[in-house]
Amino acid sequence: MGLAPEAGAPRASRPEYGRFGLFYLGYYGYVGVISPYVSLYFAGRGFSPVQIGVLMASFQVARIVGPYLWGWLSDVLHTRVRILRLSALTSLFAFLMVPGVDSYSGMMAMMLMLSLITSAMSPLGDALTISTLRRYGAFDHSYGRIRMFGSAGFIAAVLGGGALFEHAGMLAFPWLASAMLAILALVVHSMRDAPDEGPRVHPPRALPLVRRPDVAWFLASAFLMMFAHAALYVFYSLYLERLGYSKFSIGVMWTIGVVAEIVFFYYQGLLFARYTLRTILAGTFVLAALRFGLTGYFPRLVWLMALVQVLHAATFAAHHSASLKRLQHWFAGPLQGRGQALYTGISYGVGGTLGGLVMGWTWNALAPAHTFGLASAAAAAGAVCAIMSFRGERPAPGAAQDSAAATSSAIASDEVSPGDSMPNR
Repeated sequence: MGLAPEAGAPRASRPEYGRFGLFYLGYYGYVGVISPYVSLYFAGRGFSPVQIGVLMASFQVARIVGPYLWGWLSDVLHTRVRILRLSALTSLFAFLMVPGVDSYSGMMAMMLMLSLITSAMSPLGDALTISTLRRYGAFDHSYGRIRMFGSAGFIAAVLGGGALFEHAGMLAFPWLASAMLAILALVVHSMRDAPDEGPRVHPPRALPLVRRPDVAWFLASAFLMMFAHAALYVFYSLYLERLGYSKFSIGVMWTIGVVAEIVFFYYQGLLFARYTLRTILAGTFVLAALRFGLTGYFPRLVWLMALVQVLHAATFAAHHSASLKRLQHWFAGPLQGRGQALYTGISYGVGGTLGGLVMGWTWNALAPAHTFGLASAAAAAGAVCAIMSFRGERPAPGAAQDSAAATSSAIASDEVSPGDSMPNR
């Protein structure tokens, strides 16, 4: 399962794993403050709905271009921790300035800057965690148990932030976000880069890899999964509210999904040990198609809606872990940072942005149910793309499909020699 530890290689210590868990706890705690409440803060500052929409769009624009820029820089400088420290400290100082920004143009510039800076955190944090776990052959068993701290941090921030803002008002928003960033900066300061996976070479180019059919099919599937999830993230609460669900009931539905993903992350090693990566990845899309179809066309069955939310364990958690594991076949070592950044930018950035726009059109022009129907169709198409990304490969038993280090070395060797042809598996 995964990579076996190298002979004589030391085991990663529990405190080292603990720092990764605290990183995810802090980062997704910050996300749990931003995602549900930043639009309410903008409204409290007196901005119009149109202005708020443009401000929110700035977050997505930065997620398209920012991750790859930071990933490229981390691969060139051979460090992720120093960039993460810079990102955490700079975003902390920027957020402390937010209460003093009075103009709309000033707030737009501030949000663009903050989004660009914080866009380094997710891909580089994942790249650092994965590099270290792979070094000790521990990805399958340990990644989920580390990543579930992020889910717990998100829940705690959403619930704690709601209670705080109910009592103190939305003007407390930038101070809570700043507090989360301060904690994150302290955690990142205690982290260190993963050991080098071989001699340092001139960083190979990552973009030519996208021309490989298996990589292109995989990235297309990632795009379609996040395109489909735009229906969930943008319209799910609004859909349930329109159908008469109470705010408490809506909160319970979201909580069911996050609890399900935590349970999956804890036990993910068992799944990766039993099934091939192709089966897991394709299966997440099939379940996503089922989830969004049932959500769109059977929303009045409360028991079914609660049951469907359990599928978040597959459509988000299992898809996320399987995608990161699949990514290691092509992007590792000197390509790790940019590989994570490409995945983040194409899926969450481009997929999430276009998904939100198209789902918004179907919501207004067709019907809310068809918004989730479109999401179901996108997920079904994603299943085809995921299967195509494995075309020509012979499935290995269990999870023994991890050839990232060898692939990365071959890519690096190929790139530093004349010619642009990429090695095929």
